[in-house]
Amino acid sequence: MLVDYPYTRKYLFTALEAAPDLFDHLLKGLTEAEADRRPDPERFTIREIMAHLADWDAVFLARMTRVRDEDEPTIEGYDEGQRAIDLYYDRTDPTEQSRLFRERRVQLVKFLRSLEAADWQRACLRPEIGRLTFEGMALLVPLHDTYHLEQVAAWRKAV
Repeated sequence: MLVDYPYTRKYLFTALEAAPDLFDHLLKGLTEAEADRRPDPERFTIREIMAHLADWDAVFLARMTRVRDEDEPTIEGYDEGQRAIDLYYDRTDPTEQSRLFRERRVQLVKFLRSLEAADWQRACLRPEIGRLTFEGMALLVPLHDTYHLEQVAAWRKAV
């Protein structure tokens, strides 16, 4: 069990808590043109990334709450592209989304810190990937952050 490794939770919480600051640093001086630049048609713009991050922390928390409260619930996936359209990610203010991301991240970390040791082994069924423990769900969050941190850093560097 990875969470039992002495530093795993420390590193997990450090990564989770640091992400909003890292994104804020990368967003300093962001122009409207940069926010809407789409070098890769298959990926979000920076504006959409910030909306996606704020949105997904709420999704992560809702999913984790179900896993804590239900016995192995089935958690359906989302079509992220359609969700971005439905929630108008392309019309959001990156600064406001960054603030919302930070607020939701605080809620997510507070929730994770409240878990009992046994909760970390509770699980859900994700039809597209199989059985996923709480531990796995929690570790996916900073990996998701890093995926988008790399994207924002690369796109800002290229301008």
